[in-house]
Amino acid sequence: MSMPHEKHPIIANGELYVEPISRRTGPMAKKIPNEYPIAKQKMIRCIDQIFEQVQKQEEIFMDEKVICVRMEPKFEAKSYVPASIVSGDGNLEIIGGRKYRIDAMAESEEDTDAKLYFIKATDRGLRNLKTVLEKGSRDNVESWRKQIGSIRSMDFLSRDEKIMGFPDDWDSGTVEVVLHPMAGETDEMISLFRSTSKFPENRMIIRSYDDGPTFISAICSKDEVAKISALNPLRAIHPMGQVSIAPIRTLPSNSAPQAPDAKKKSKITVGVFDGGIAENVPLLSKYVTAVNCVSAPRDDDYAEHGTGVCGTVLYGNLAGRNSTDKLEIPPVSVEIYRVLPVKDTFDFELYEAIDAIEDVIKKRPDIKLFNLSFGPAGAIVDDSISRFTYVLDLLTYKVADGDINPLICVAVGNDGECDYPHNRIQSPSDMINGLSIGAYAYAADGSKTRASYSCVGEGREGAKIKPDILDFGGSIDRPFILVGAKPGTLSAAAGTSFASPFAAHKIGKLMARSDRIIPHIGRTLLIHTAQKCDTLTQVEQGFGFCLDDVDDIINCEDNKVIILYSGVLDSSQTVRLPVFAPKINDVKGNVVITWTVSTIVNPNVNDPDAYSCNCIEDVFVPHSMTYNFTKEGFSNKKLNLLKPDHNIQVKGLLDNGYTQSEFPVSHPAKKYWDETDLRALDLKWDAVIRKFVTMRGSSILNPALTLHAIGRNGYETEKIKYFSAITIEAPKYSGSLYDAILQNYQNLAPIEIRNINRLFVDIK
Repeated sequence: MSMPHEKHPIIANGELYVEPISRRTGPMAKKIPNEYPIAKQKMIRCIDQIFEQVQKQEEIFMDEKVICVRMEPKFEAKSYVPASIVSGDGNLEIIGGRKYRIDAMAESEEDTDAKLYFIKATDRGLRNLKTVLEKGSRDNVESWRKQIGSIRSMDFLSRDEKIMGFPDDWDSGTVEVVLHPMAGETDEMISLFRSTSKFPENRMIIRSYDDGPTFISAICSKDEVAKISALNPLRAIHPMGQVSIAPIRTLPSNSAPQAPDAKKKSKITVGVFDGGIAENVPLLSKYVTAVNCVSAPRDDDYAEHGTGVCGTVLYGNLAGRNSTDKLEIPPVSVEIYRVLPVKDTFDFELYEAIDAIEDVIKKRPDIKLFNLSFGPAGAIVDDSISRFTYVLDLLTYKVADGDINPLICVAVGNDGECDYPHNRIQSPSDMINGLSIGAYAYAADGSKTRASYSCVGEGREGAKIKPDILDFGGSIDRPFILVGAKPGTLSAAAGTSFASPFAAHKIGKLMARSDRIIPHIGRTLLIHTAQKCDTLTQVEQGFGFCLDDVDDIINCEDNKVIILYSGVLDSSQTVRLPVFAPKINDVKGNVVITWTVSTIVNPNVNDPDAYSCNCIEDVFVPHSMTYNFTKEGFSNKKLNLLKPDHNIQVKGLLDNGYTQSEFPVSHPAKKYWDETDLRALDLKWDAVIRKFVTMRGSSILNPALTLHAIGRNGYETEKIKYFSAITIEAPKYSGSLYDAILQNYQNLAPIEIRNINRLFVDIK
């Protein structure tokens, strides 16, 4: 028997009990806002106005124009994509989307957001559409009438809508230009950009992606921004801040602890993208391999930053260690790729760093965990996605079949003290497939709090909760202690730059402790076990503070048990994950069930409002024998079929025309929410879900979590990888819940926790 409060390894293999279930679901019918005859006439007028504007040459057009189909508010669900107006002959084609703002007409109203779709159109395509509307050849097609009735207008994107995120005092600097995906016309579009902007070649870098936009980084003045904004194929232009790094101060010499004297190092390698490292630092030299990826000479400040980051990935925070201590062999080794400084003071060469990162991640599929502690300063903009973010999301998602996806830990940035919205997280920490880390510090009373410099959420559509977690990042009075750039020294600093590699250090340690833990299970566990702080808002802390001790993440207790599940869902499949809780119905008092599900999804850079192409909808079913009974015009009845008095009622209800629900009652019921509420309140389409319920033990029986895969943007047939952790906490359980689970479910097994020494290889 286990002792009370004894620690046990968390339990794996939950997926062996996962079973598919079939669900009957149909979309909720929504009242179409515009009467068809009126909407039709309005569309014809819109097409006429588009031709007039082209005639006036108010914008700079290619043969194929990009027009906006603006939907009425609340019509952003994937079932309302205006597919019926797009011809099958390629003359009209949807190439992306975003949100747009509808200004309030009256003082009593509020501004609202709605969805718009970008359509690539030839003149012929627009004329054909007008003819169909005028002749009424599709007037009796129901789906066509609904589509036309849910469109608010058709026009061009205004210049103000293209220019994003520029502060009022912006005069000149580096910008990122995003041009629409134009398939075969990409070269023509780029030459139109060149002739309009007249930028010399040495002032810009151009990168195009298959089926994605063209990104251009350039140095630009305010007047030039205005000139570029006249381009019709322009999707967005936003400022790209310079890379800035946290200042580091060196502590008195000979303060560093001694390097491990063993001749071995860990087989697990973490990749670090940073400013290189200082040479001849004993704490690093055996465990870090340095690779140069950029042509600019090494810079001492950047190398000091890289040295601190590498030391943190290896050893964590060195506070409290002194020169008489000897450090243990680190649980991981490091390869640092020097991608800074970039050549140009203006930093438009940041694209050179992104090129290098892209190259390394593609060429090193053996490295599965990376850290990135820099990015361009400046808050993310909701309606535009930076190349940096898109590239990292794509590289995480795109791996060979059966291969393990890499995980990138990213610092969220240090502008948390700016006014909103300039204090929001910075790219690429808005990625949906990575782990974004903010920083906490200690308050005067010793409690943890968000470090004032740490950028806040929220994130973007697909990852609305950002940062994912906070880890220790230090403050002036209690700094983060780093490996120093001079042999034998330590340094002190504060910044999200060090919180991020600290989290990567913990994931590396988890991987070293158990081969069951791959990076994305590590990501799931760090989020799952993070502790929420009641006095901080969600935008400040994300899912909470990362636990200090890796043992607390990888172990659980007798009556607080963590179970891992991982698998792949087929498109639109629903599966049932049992929550293993034998005899939970007998427990007196409350039971808390917490679940975290993380996924790796395909990013859709062409539509920031639908950036995640896939997601998982979760439904918790607390009691397998409680059903809903419904009859139109009468109130619902919720009955537990195990209760004799309830069972007597059931026959009467069924005889009386009531219907029993197909599945047991879920908690909470989400069936009647619309898409806007599901996104705002239930965080639908997010790549990470973390929720909990507190219920009486007596109201729980064979509880389960159902996961349902959904796709959009043409990715409806995509499979989705998922990783899940579920905790059952039943303080008043009699005996050990941990033991009861393992006795009742023979295929579940505690993860094997190995001695890290078994991972070590000789240093060559």
